[in-house]
Amino acid sequence: MQTKDSDGLAIDDAELAEQLQQIINQQPLNAQRALIKALSAQLGFSALDFAAALLYAYKPGPDLANHSAQVANANSRNRLSYRSVRYRLDVGSQHNVTKDQIQAVLIEESGVDKKRIGRIDIRYNYTLVELPDGMPADIFQLLSEATVADRKLALKRVKSNRRRPREA
Repeated sequence: MQTKDSDGLAIDDAELAEQLQQIINQQPLNAQRALIKALSAQLGFSALDFAAALLYAYKPGPDLANHSAQVANANSRNRLSYRSVRYRLDVGSQHNVTKDQIQAVLIEESGVDKKRIGRIDIRYNYTLVELPDGMPADIFQLLSEATVADRKLALKRVKSNRRRPREA
């Protein structure tokens, strides 16, 4: 999302917009609206002034354009710090499954964040998927018994296929 403020400053902050959209869509904000309305009447400020003050409290300083770059850098560092493990699922293209179906079951059964599900590689009779390292045993068991297209996933950890260099 890219907007310009009254000074012509470009603001590109998709993460902030996404957070605000989620809050507005998912949270009952009646008490907050009533408080803003009462304070704006009492102090003589507009709701826009209150929103600006709250944004300043969230991210102080006039340089909001750099905020999105900082957030993007922090997110890329966080993504790189995740270790993932490859698993084999006993469903494949012959079972008419899609990546979305597999991803939905993984999220529903394990509660893993969608962003932490790595590559999903659907082969003919099985699928390879990368999930976060350190999966608890109970979650592993739930995923092993979960079904997609009337077929158990039968989750199995795949050992690394890295070749060790031969010693001379």
